[in-house]
Amino acid sequence: MKLDGVPALRQSWCAPDEPILLCAPVGSTGSCFDVSGLDWWGEPERSLGGKALRALGTAAAAASAGGPRDQGQAPPKAVVFGPGAGTMAVGAGLAVKDLTFAWWVLTPRRMAWVRTEPEPRAPDAEPDKSLLDQVWGLAKSARDALAGKNPYPAHVPIETADVESLAEVPRGGIAGVAVAERKLPYDYTTGAVHVLRVSLVDGSGIDIVAGHGSGHAQRLLALVNGR
Repeated sequence: MKLDGVPALRQSWCAPDEPILLCAPVGSTGSCFDVSGLDWWGEPERSLGGKALRALGTAAAAASAGGPRDQGQAPPKAVVFGPGAGTMAVGAGLAVKDLTFAWWVLTPRRMAWVRTEPEPRAPDAEPDKSLLDQVWGLAKSARDALAGKNPYPAHVPIETADVESLAEVPRGGIAGVAVAERKLPYDYTTGAVHVLRVSLVDGSGIDIVAGHGSGHAQRLLALVNGR
């Protein structure tokens, strides 16, 4: 099993003297969109009144144009925003929204959206398992762990996933980083969350969702500032 996330980024993507300030999963359902002309999931708005509803707030627009339908959902990991699909952050967000393994990364030199390559499925791999089979698989993994079976044996090099940059913004393209509050569609468990807002010079940007209280967002800001 190859390691993903920060270990993979440090191994094959970062320069030797380039630390990772912040990293968040943004693939698949990890990211949502607050963008004129797009619905909450990054698809073209279906409603002709979407623009008017957006003026009333993100929650109203998302609820009418593809927002979440299941009640009590957890907040997304990130929300991409901008005046249109042609802006830097929005274009990058759209490039990764359908990928299972994708990350947003911030370093002192750049901001990037990257994909990590999962291990290819073996030719004789079984088809997708049912939920019950997955539960049995988790139980077996737990038994193996209790029995001392380590998936990463000592003295054996650990492989990391391959990393590919899909979009990068140099540090000079970042207009500012600050703590902010974002309203969410009514379906979510909380009506508003505190975020770390990274704004770009073209008016687009990304909100990294920190949680309901402001303390976690302030901590993320401190990490970005090296404190």
